[in-house]
Amino acid sequence: MADGLQPELERRIAELETESNQGGGFTAVDWIWLLLLGVIGPAALLVWGWVT
Repeated sequence: MADGLQPELERRIAELETESNQGGGFTAVDWIWLLLLGVIGPAALLVWGWVT
């Protein structure tokens, strides 16, 4: 095993490293969901819990 990676694992990594297999970037809708679910939602829950 100290020789390196197994051939199948090397093939999979090489396939993932090609740019065409990495997918596109985030769209505007994706950023809105990320903001709502990751920042605004938790902050609103904290404020809501703080008030009650």
